Amino acid sequence: MRTLYLVRHAKSSWEDSSLADHERPLNKRGLRDAPLMGQRLVDKKVRVDSIWSSPAQRAVETVRYIAKALKYPRKKICLRERIYTSMIDDLFYEISSCPDEVNNLLVVGHNSVITDFANLLIVYGRNTEIELIPTCGIVAIEFTFSSWQQLEEREGRFLFFDYPKNSAISV
Repeated sequence: MRTLYLVRHAKSSWEDSSLADHERPLNKRGLRDAPLMGQRLVDKKVRVDSIWSSPAQRAVETVRYIAKALKYPRKKICLRERIYTSMIDDLFYEISSCPDEVNNLLVVGHNSVITDFANLLIVYGRNTEIELIPTCGIVAIEFTFSSWQQLEEREGRFLFFDYPKNSAISV
């Protein structure tokens, strides 16, 4: 069994218009929500073997709060440029290249690709299509394959969807 946790970065600041998109930090709400969602993962007894993130500042800040809550070593967080992309194929490539010793992978990225990717992977059942993963939202998907290289569309079982302004939705 493999579990993928897809996380959209927390709310970012648009206050400094001189910053490049890659350099935008979290705003006040993002700084509140990232630790909150990290704690919700702890409450769900989530364990991860590896954490990957977009190298964009807002994603890096988000992943550091989540990793801290999960007691995951900050120095082991892997920043991957392809996760910064807006292309599903890039994200699909990254995840399918995950080493087989990793059973539980957490990935922090950006919308709309995070929402689209989650919907691409989930086997649809009653009320499982996700219209939008809001900032700092988390979707957990479970797979029965033995290798991430076997990642396929519509093969994942929806576990939960949670975000700061709502209680968790699970099946």
